[in-house]
Amino acid sequence: MLNYRPDIDGLRAIAVGSVVLYHLDESMLSGGFVGVDIFFVISGYLITKLIAKELAETGSFSFKQFYLRRVRRLFPALFATLLFCLVLAYFLLSPTDVIDFSKSLIASILSVSNIFFWSEAGYFDSDSSLKPLLHTWSLSVEEQFYMIWPAVLVGLFSLSRQRLIPLFVIGMGLLSWLLNEWFFSQQATISSWFGTKDNQSALDIASTAFYWLPFRVFEFSIGAILVWSPKPSKQFRFIGEILFLLGLTMVFWSFVVFDNTIEFPSSAALLPCIGAALMIYSGNQHSLAIVVSNKAMVGLGLISYSLYLIHWPLIVFYKHWVGQAFTFYECIALVLLSLLIAYAMYRFIEQPFRKPKIKTEANKSPNSRFLLGTLVSVATIVLVSASALASQGWLWRYPADVVAQLSYKKGDYSEYFWGNIHRYEAGFADSGKAKVLVIGDSMAAGLLNVLVAGNAQRDLDLASILVADNCKTLFGLNDESYQQVYGGAKTTCKREHERVLAKTDLLSSADTIILATYWWERHHLRYISSTVSHLKSLSKAKVKVLGLKVQQNNGIRFLSKHAFKPRVDELRTPPHPNALGINKVLKGRAKNYDYFDMLSLFCDTSGCQRVTKDGY
Repeated sequence: MLNYRPDIDGLRAIAVGSVVLYHLDESMLSGGFVGVDIFFVISGYLITKLIAKELAETGSFSFKQFYLRRVRRLFPALFATLLFCLVLAYFLLSPTDVIDFSKSLIASILSVSNIFFWSEAGYFDSDSSLKPLLHTWSLSVEEQFYMIWPAVLVGLFSLSRQRLIPLFVIGMGLLSWLLNEWFFSQQATISSWFGTKDNQSALDIASTAFYWLPFRVFEFSIGAILVWSPKPSKQFRFIGEILFLLGLTMVFWSFVVFDNTIEFPSSAALLPCIGAALMIYSGNQHSLAIVVSNKAMVGLGLISYSLYLIHWPLIVFYKHWVGQAFTFYECIALVLLSLLIAYAMYRFIEQPFRKPKIKTEANKSPNSRFLLGTLVSVATIVLVSASALASQGWLWRYPADVVAQLSYKKGDYSEYFWGNIHRYEAGFADSGKAKVLVIGDSMAAGLLNVLVAGNAQRDLDLASILVADNCKTLFGLNDESYQQVYGGAKTTCKREHERVLAKTDLLSSADTIILATYWWERHHLRYISSTVSHLKSLSKAKVKVLGLKVQQNNGIRFLSKHAFKPRVDELRTPPHPNALGINKVLKGRAKNYDYFDMLSLFCDTSGCQRVTKDGY
């Protein structure tokens, strides 16, 4: 066993605290997501030290005992969390959300949720902030690391290559980091190898680097290499204090400066990871160690695993329930409830299973019963999830008159949704009618569906240009602006815009051009006027800009929530505050273009109608 380091539990407290604050509201701590990377550094250090210590002392390594300890450490609290989520999912999730949730349940219990959530990326993937098990991606990454790392280190040891182990750790870390750098620097080229899916590149560079283990190995390696690093002399404790203070500054700088627009992990992750490594390396014998080894920090660190597990489902299910942004007091209540449940899980689930005190019959090991119980638990989760999938998200919960609307399939809807915009990419029919060119992304597809449903093609000659890869309808930007708006995707989006603007025949012959884009970041809007000016230099067409129509609940969730109410058509939901803010800015900047939106058609002061009297 390793000597206990209370300062490492204190570092865990910093990591989990940053993640909780970030998940509650990104504006509280814009870089709080790097807490997960700190956990990876800690795991890399502790697991590698455990393996190295056992090899050095015994000359061998017990894989059986290692994995048994890992399962006892991780599985019971995870299973309790999944059961908790299952109960809330039954009452709060719509059928389509239950289907997605059930798939994530299976992925989580099988330690592949990072791959599952990576595969789910796309236009019709539900909002990530509404996925109860999204946070389990990091557990899967760790568990995959545990499956590979011990075998490699023990293999090198058994080949009498002990001296090569530190070099191997450094080499694997460098390869992982270089893979990140290559992936982000060659985005356009790599994306082109995989074609398109749902009108964007089939390979999402950012999510691939974020979710897959090979791109995270360097973070584990930063922690692992500390095992062979010479320790600071106790005679020079001030060195430890300097290193600790430097590491703490690097970690908190990451919390404050980073945000979700940064290329990550990539080189950016070096800052918090090296910072955490310096804090571990400095030891706990210097005077500043009290910052992380005091009772409060250690106590929070001890429950950090359970707190990490439970806080996100609480946040997500509460979002499903209230359907709006949290107030300050709601955030406080969620934090306190998370802490209370996390302590209970630590006290009554984590500890008893990690240190069993079970008296068993002769020749019967408590480990055998535990492993049998684990297998039964896994099977139970898989069977319950399969039942939800087979019943299309437990549709039997709802009245018969709404089942048809709640049972749509994403694939069918996707085909319908994108059908018209693809059809009108063929260009104008030159029928003598007014020519309207719609340019944009999913907003443009939605607008064309409305126009076609209203038989607008009877009076208008319609054409479309689809802007892929979430590149927005922002044209005429210089290199600096491309960098500011798109970051690592600047090359991809620059090429996409060049493709759009190369359709000079469509642009020059249009009477009206409509820009319909899913604007969600306000800093994008500063380029609207210059975009319109650039278009007008290529066309004499009148330019219109469509506002957002986003509301605080999507239609399926709204209908499932109110399915048992007799007059659901009378219910109203407010537009999303950010949508209203975006629309206000677009309307205010409408000097060289005309602004319009569709909220006025089905919204009033009481909110927006979601369902017609006929139930549609």
